[in-house]
Amino acid sequence: MRWLRQSSYAVVLGLVLALAGGGFLRFFGLGSRSLWADEFCTWHVSRLPVGESLRWGPELTKPPLYQFALRAISAEAKPPEWILRLPACLAGMLTIAAVSVLAWRMGGQTVGVSAAALVAFNFLQIRYSQEARPYSMLVLGVTIMTLLWHELVTRPTRRVWIGYVLAAALSFHAHYLAALVLAAHVAWWLLYVMPRRPANRLDLRAVGALAAVALLCLPMIVHYLRFRTSVFQGLSWIRPATWSGALGVLEAITFGPIWVVGVLTPALLLWVLRGRREPDRREAPTLLVIWLLCSWFGLLVISWAAHPALVDRYALPAAIPAIVLPLLVAGRLHRALPVVIAVVFMGVGLRTWAQRNLEIDPGFRELSEYLVQHADPQKDLIVLTIDRKTHPDWDDAERLPFVYYPPGELPTAELHLAPDGVTAENDVLDDPRAMYLIVLWADPFAILEKAGRRAEIIRAEGREFTQLLFSPYRLVRIAPK
Repeated sequence: MRWLRQSSYAVVLGLVLALAGGGFLRFFGLGSRSLWADEFCTWHVSRLPVGESLRWGPELTKPPLYQFALRAISAEAKPPEWILRLPACLAGMLTIAAVSVLAWRMGGQTVGVSAAALVAFNFLQIRYSQEARPYSMLVLGVTIMTLLWHELVTRPTRRVWIGYVLAAALSFHAHYLAALVLAAHVAWWLLYVMPRRPANRLDLRAVGALAAVALLCLPMIVHYLRFRTSVFQGLSWIRPATWSGALGVLEAITFGPIWVVGVLTPALLLWVLRGRREPDRREAPTLLVIWLLCSWFGLLVISWAAHPALVDRYALPAAIPAIVLPLLVAGRLHRALPVVIAVVFMGVGLRTWAQRNLEIDPGFRELSEYLVQHADPQKDLIVLTIDRKTHPDWDDAERLPFVYYPPGELPTAELHLAPDGVTAENDVLDDPRAMYLIVLWADPFAILEKAGRRAEIIRAEGREFTQLLFSPYRLVRIAPK
C-alpha cells in the first residue's frame, strides 16, 4: 500500500473511479445470460470427484484452478449462473488493481491510474470476467507474476521471491498459457538483465525462483504430456493461423485498429529510437515488449509449429503489455499524455460494451423455456443432436445443457451423428411424431434431407422462421410423418 500513500488525491480518486466503473461493468448482468457450451463443462467438472474431473476429456485443455475456486464457494449441485461466474468476475476486478500497481512501478502514478482505467473499460477483459472460464484468472496471475519478477530481478527480497513462485505456479494451474509469460521472464532476464551485470555474476535468486516454479508445476506438466492427444482434440475448432488473423487478434484484445496503428506501433518505434540514446531507460519497456511478443506472437509460432492456437481468449495476457507499454512511453514524453490516451479509449471501450452487452442473445436457457411453453408432451419429441467424437466424454459435454436447463416433462431423445455430421446412427428420425431438433454444430437441413423428413415453419412473436437461433444452438421444427 506504500504506493497509495505516496499518490496524490487526484490519482487515488482516478483509481477508485476506475475500480468502481470496471466493477459495475463486470457485475452488471453477471447472471442474466444463459450458460454456453464451455461454461457447462466448467460447472460439470466442479461437481465431479476431483480425480475424475482431472481426466474428463473436454476439460483437459484447462488446469484445475477455476474448478477448485468453484468448489470453495459453492457445494450446490446446480449453482446459479452468477455463482459459476463469480471467480472470473473477482479475478477481473483484481486485475485492474494489479495492472495499476505494475504500471505505477514501471512508469509512475499517472501511468498507473491510466492503465487501470483502460483495463477496466477494455471490452474483452470485461467479457471474460463474466464467463465461467479461467481466462481472467490467467490474466490476473501473469500480471502479478510479471510485477513480482520485475521486483525480484531489480530489488529482490525474500517476500518477493515467495510471492513470485506462488503467483507463477497458480497462473500455470489456471491455464497452461502462463508458460508463455514465464518464457518472457526468462528471455528478458537472459537477454537484457544478465548482460548488464558484472561478469560471471549469476542471479541465484532468479534461478532458484524458476526452479521452484518448475517443481510446483511438474505434476500439471506430466498431466499435460500424458493427455496431450486429447488436449489437441479439444483445440480442433481453432482455424489455422495467418498474419491477418494475428493482427485481428491484437486489435480485438486492445481497442481496435486505431489503438494498434495509432498508439501501440508509434510507442514501439519510440521505444527503439529512445533506447539507442538512453539504454538504461529501456528496462521496464523491454520486459513489456518481450511479454507482448511471447504472449501474442508466440501463439502464432505455436500455431505454425504444433497446432492452431491463435484466438482472442488465449491472447488475453498480451493485452496487458499492449495497453501498458504505450502509456509508459507516452508518460516519458509528457506527464498528461497517458491520461489523454486513457480518456479517449475508455470511451471506445464503453461504446463497444454498450453495443454488445445491453442486448442479450438468447441461449440454451431461453431455448428450454421456449420448448416448455410451445411443445406438446403428447405430440412432440425433443431431439438433441450429438456429434460423434473420438473421446466418449465429448458426448457427455453435449448433453450437459439439458442437465442444467431441463425442458420440464417433455419427452427427449438423442440423434447421434456420424463424423460427416449428417448420417444418423439410430432411427430417431423414423419416429412419426413432430419433433424439435436442437443442433449445435451440424447442418439441420442436411440431416432432414438425408432422413427424408421435412422442416416445418416456426411461428414466434408474430413472425415465421425456418429455424430459431439460441446462441450457439439452432432449433428446427420437424413436421410429423
